[in-house]
Amino acid sequence: MDIVESDSIGAFCKHDPIRLTGASDGPLAGLTFAAKDIFDIAGRVPCCGNPDWLTTHETPTKTAPAVQLLLDAGATLVGTTITTELVMGLTGENEHYGTPINVNAPGRVPGGSSAGSAAAVAAGLVDFALGSDTGGSVRTPASFCGIFGFRPTHGRLSLDGVMPFATSLDAVGWLAREGALLERVGRVLLQTPKNHVTPKPTKLLVATDAFAVVDPEIRDALMPVVEQLGAHIGGTETVAMADGEDLENWSKTIAVFREREGWDTHRDWIERFNPRLQEQNAMRMKLGQNVTDDDVARATVKRAAIRKRLETLLAGGAVLAVPAGPGVAPPVRTGNEATWSLVAKNGRINSISPLVGLPQISLPLAKVDGLPMGVGLMAWVGNDELLLEIARGLTRVTD
Repeated sequence: MDIVESDSIGAFCKHDPIRLTGASDGPLAGLTFAAKDIFDIAGRVPCCGNPDWLTTHETPTKTAPAVQLLLDAGATLVGTTITTELVMGLTGENEHYGTPINVNAPGRVPGGSSAGSAAAVAAGLVDFALGSDTGGSVRTPASFCGIFGFRPTHGRLSLDGVMPFATSLDAVGWLAREGALLERVGRVLLQTPKNHVTPKPTKLLVATDAFAVVDPEIRDALMPVVEQLGAHIGGTETVAMADGEDLENWSKTIAVFREREGWDTHRDWIERFNPRLQEQNAMRMKLGQNVTDDDVARATVKRAAIRKRLETLLAGGAVLAVPAGPGVAPPVRTGNEATWSLVAKNGRINSISPLVGLPQISLPLAKVDGLPMGVGLMAWVGNDELLLEIARGLTRVTD
């Protein structure tokens, strides 16, 4: 039976099922994958989580390069996956198309915006999946679902044929159940040369201010794992990532770019078609309208200072550890107050790598009361393979 027809967890898009067989040989031959429904596939319109988007956009004539690289490497695309509306939303809930089931945390959300991709991988429906990450949209679902997730250095993967949101923050990412496969897929997508020599991390820095954001029971579960990682890498050292500044200020900085660029990207479409938007997303679009050029100028100066701080911390191959998400996956249909609290925490933790363009990996190495919780590792620009190599030898936590 076709995987989309047999999908019992609501991970796949049903409006226009697609299957593209990969090349007969290659490094990913025999593997299956799914793509978040924001990637162009020739002859098929992505819905981007909104039915009005689906009916107001022309059919693509080319397939997104990220998808084509995987097909050329031998992997077979078996379907596209549910995304939150216009890639906005932490929980993965979509009022138009439903919420994919998180098999590793029953009754709880899969995380967004790459909700269907994470859910499909966690359930074993595909070997790996493509997603996108603007403010945590691969890393948080990976943590919620107990799988590996990766966001590369900004610009290392083409965003052609991918629905944009905030163009200075967007990145193509991917998810897998095993670290070795995450790394294997990464070599294809990053087009890593066969003779590439991956540098070794020199030390593990533990961002105390980032770990202070999450609840005590989360820290208690993560810190032993971090210590084990540090021993593997060569020792740990505690640091204040923001050098004594409140991480809320860093979160506010990324918000300026995210909201303004999101509005600039979708303004023409919204004003022309007046699409149906979920209430919280319509509100975010209004926030974007209120961001001024002066706000952007101030945020640009702040962004440069943050970049300089992180370049200093991560010099020489250091790796920085943070929680991979704001907590464990909340129950489905959690109230707005609790959701916004998680969103605020996520901003203080997961805004950093997109703001500066750093690679970051989510490692599913802990559980809290039986629920998955990941450790995030970030490295300096271009050290993608270094992080992926760390994941290669790791095994995710299972009951």
